[in-house]
Amino acid sequence: MSSRLVMVSKEPPGIADNKALDTGITVLSVSLLVISLAALLRMPLNSALLHIVLVTGFSFLLFYGLVDMPRWGRVAQAGWLMALTGVWIADMMVTPLAVYWVFILFFVYLRTFNDWRGVVWVALGLGISVGAQVPTGLTVGGVIGPVLSALVVIATNYAFTTIARVSREREALIDELLATRKQLAASEREAGVAQERERLAHEIHDTVAQGLSSIQMLLHAADRDLAATGLGPTALAPAKSRIETARRAASNNLAETRAMIAALTPAPLTEASLHQALGRIARDFSEVGGTVIEVESDGSPMLLPMRCEAGLLRIAQGAVSNAVQHSGASRIRVTLTYNPDDVRLDVVDNGRGFDPAALENSPTGLGHLGLSAMRTRAEELGGELVVESAPGGPTAVSVAVPAEAPGNINQKMEEG
Repeated sequence: MSSRLVMVSKEPPGIADNKALDTGITVLSVSLLVISLAALLRMPLNSALLHIVLVTGFSFLLFYGLVDMPRWGRVAQAGWLMALTGVWIADMMVTPLAVYWVFILFFVYLRTFNDWRGVVWVALGLGISVGAQVPTGLTVGGVIGPVLSALVVIATNYAFTTIARVSREREALIDELLATRKQLAASEREAGVAQERERLAHEIHDTVAQGLSSIQMLLHAADRDLAATGLGPTALAPAKSRIETARRAASNNLAETRAMIAALTPAPLTEASLHQALGRIARDFSEVGGTVIEVESDGSPMLLPMRCEAGLLRIAQGAVSNAVQHSGASRIRVTLTYNPDDVRLDVVDNGRGFDPAALENSPTGLGHLGLSAMRTRAEELGGELVVESAPGGPTAVSVAVPAEAPGNINQKMEEG
C-alpha cells in the first residue's frame, strides 16, 4: 500500500491510475495496427518495407510511452505525442488505412492530458485525419466518421475518469470509516477504563475510607470516655496504649486508601482544585487549537465529592474538545458557578454553531459523539445537560449538579 502511494505521488497531476482504460487502449491499438498490416498485400516492396518500419516505430513509441509516460514531465509528454502524430502522418502517406490510427491517438491524447489540453490535441488529430483525405476526395462519411470517433472517445474518457474518481473517493471513505471505527473502539475502551476507575474510587471512598474515618472517630470517643472514668494514669496506660496503636493503624490505612483513591481519580484533580484543573485543561486545548479559552469561577467554592468533581471535569473536557475541533471558535469561556443548592458549569463558544434537534434525530455515529457521553455523565450526577445552539453560533453547553450529590454528605462528615 505504501509503495503504491509513493508511486502515485510522483505522477504529475491529472494522470489517474486507470488500468481498465489502459487495457482497453492496448487492445484497440493492437487490433488496429494488425489490421493496418493488411495493406502489405497490395503494396510494392519499397512501400511495404517502409510501412513495416513505420508500424514498428509507432508501436514501440506507443507501448513504451503508455508504460513510462506517467513519470515524465509535461514537456516530455508533449514531445512523445508529437512523435506519435508525426509517425502517423508519415504512414498515412504510405497507406490510407493508417487514418484509423487516429482512434488510438484520440485515447492517448486524453490519457496524457486529461483536461482542455487533451481536447485541443483531439481537435488537432481530427483536423489532420480529415485534411489527409482531401487529396483523394473528401466525403461526408470521411468527415462524420472521425468526428463521431472523437466524440465517442471524449465521452468514454470522461466516463472512465468519473468512475475512477468515484472509486478513489469510495476507497478513501472506506479507509476513513475503518480508521474512525478503530478510534471509536479505542475511545470506548479508554472511556470504559476511566469510568471503571472512577467507580472503584467512589466505592472505596464511600466504604473503606468512610469506615476507617469512623473507626478513628470511635477511638477518639473511647479515649475521652476513658479519661472520664476517673482512673489513674497507671490504670489507664495499657488501654490508652492499645487505643493509640489502633488509631495509628487506622490512620495509616486511611492514608493508603486515600492514595489509592487519588491514583484512580483524573490526573488534574489529584494535584489541584476543580477550578485549577479546568484551567490546566483550558491551557492544554488552547496550545493545541490556538483558541483563546477563559476559565472563571463565581460564588464561594464548596467541597464537592470526588465523583462530582471528576464528572464536571470530564464534561468540561468534552465540551471544550467539541468546540475546538468542530465549531471553529476563536474564543471559549468556561464558567464554574457555586450556588447554595447546586454547582453549575457553562461552556460557551463563538463558533459556527449547529442544530441540536437535528443532531439528536441523526443516526448514531454522525457528528458530535461526545454530547451523548456528557449527557449521561450529567444524569449520573443527578444533573441535566442543556445544549443551546443554532447554525451560525454561538453554542452554550450547561450542566447543573446538586450540591448535595450522592457522596457529598459522607465526605463532609469525614472532613468534620
